[in-house]
Amino acid sequence: MKVKICGLTRAADAALAVELGADLLGINFWPQSPRAVDLERGAEVARAARAVVPRGAPPPVIVGVFVDQPPSFVGEAVAAAGLDLVQLHGDEEPSILARLPTGRVIKALRVADGFDAPAAAATWAAAWGLLFDASRPGLYGGTGATWPWRRVAALGDGRRVLVAGGVAPGRLPSLLQSAGGWRPWGIDVCSGVERSPGVKDPHKLRALFEEVRDGEVSTVA
Repeated sequence: MKVKICGLTRAADAALAVELGADLLGINFWPQSPRAVDLERGAEVARAARAVVPRGAPPPVIVGVFVDQPPSFVGEAVAAAGLDLVQLHGDEEPSILARLPTGRVIKALRVADGFDAPAAAATWAAAWGLLFDASRPGLYGGTGATWPWRRVAALGDGRRVLVAGGVAPGRLPSLLQSAGGWRPWGIDVCSGVERSPGVKDPHKLRALFEEVRDGEVSTVA
């Protein structure tokens, strides 16, 4: 199971996440997010992450997070930070995929009562991967709200599925239990390893990766 650390705003936090074993790193370019960065800062964070990769090891996957933003701006961010993936976290339609500068897109979907995961996955069949998060009105991720992961377990193991929402040291075992035996392709962690929005807590980061390593979960590059 892969580990994505999202909402990175500081070079030091990105470097530490890589050193601890993060597979994917998320940088938020949506101006209304408390974790938003501009293009210059995003590029700095990405450079810091790549600079600490041991020789011969695969580099982390750098993901840019966007919410209903123009494809032209997404293209600027891809070029500035050398983004490997684009994550769409708003109310975008699948047709936008043809207008983005990369075919590698993660679509974030908000899970509420009655959510039809297979139907949502079919709608976004062309996406590189899917991220499922808690549904909170007016919020686009980073809520810290937990939800039963079994709601998306029907997707099986055939898709790259990441789950987010309340992942933090000490919570991972119970969240995995809520999946009813199913394991997602990856977990997405943001507020659960923070001191404040956009500022990661080194102790929480280390505790999370220790928990991952001590369990039946291992990060894979």
